[in-house]
Amino acid sequence: MESYDAVIKNEGKQDTPRMSTEEWIEMKKRERADHHAIANDMADKALSDPNTLAAYLTLQAKLGGCSLNNTLLVLSQKPDATFVCDAKAWQDRGRGIRKGEGKNAIKQFQQDKEYIREDGSAAMGYKVVRCFDISQTYGKPVRQRVVLTMNMKEKIKALTTNAPVPIKLTNDISQSVGAIYSEQENAIHVARGVEGGALFFAVARELARANGCNDTFLCDCVANIACIRFGVEPKFCDRIPEEVVLMEHGDKKATLAAVRESANEIVSRVDRNLYMERQQQKNQPER
Repeated sequence: MESYDAVIKNEGKQDTPRMSTEEWIEMKKRERADHHAIANDMADKALSDPNTLAAYLTLQAKLGGCSLNNTLLVLSQKPDATFVCDAKAWQDRGRGIRKGEGKNAIKQFQQDKEYIREDGSAAMGYKVVRCFDISQTYGKPVRQRVVLTMNMKEKIKALTTNAPVPIKLTNDISQSVGAIYSEQENAIHVARGVEGGALFFAVARELARANGCNDTFLCDCVANIACIRFGVEPKFCDRIPEEVVLMEHGDKKATLAAVRESANEIVSRVDRNLYMERQQQKNQPER
């Protein structure tokens, strides 16, 4: 009698050999290294090409507190993203991942567990996780940022309120310049009669300078992030200074990190001021 055992045994789903613990650890190390390399490459491109820089600044503004590495990773995978979370975070917001978007997941770094280095010092471990932009999800509506609907006067007031240095009107500078930070006086002088969007940009730029950024190009980058974050028209550059383009890879990444930090200081203060303004408006009695 003929045996059919061999045929049945070889049909259907095959068992996948399981990785050993050592193989799995090594695979995860390679994965982290690969994504660090991608982030480094995007940092180099962002400070070499004006179009890539504009895309990066726009993304950093829209993603808010997203880390530099993760913003660069999103830039490499989905530059039109606006709101990125992992599947669990979207589930907590009442949203699910659209069918078929699993293959389009955005890889990002996420804190894992603290570990001890060989020298005995403590360090935070990171892992690569699958995330998704809001456009890849469905479900409960996500509330939009109220500040985008506020008028320009409210935004400029929030930008200048509780600023780290005095901001003064002057007749001594032109409207085309908009604003100038005086290191000697430790104050920002603002031209009279500057149009709203131009005024917001100029003051944000000089706030970055007052915060220790001595390069006009980088101050412009900070101002653009602040502008985009609050719905003000940015002023992207059409060329990147040669000395910036020729920076070493590590220096470019450090430069973008400094731009992000300076922008976050401005953005967080403006957000606080706008929040307080909204609360005051809510508490005012109806007329």
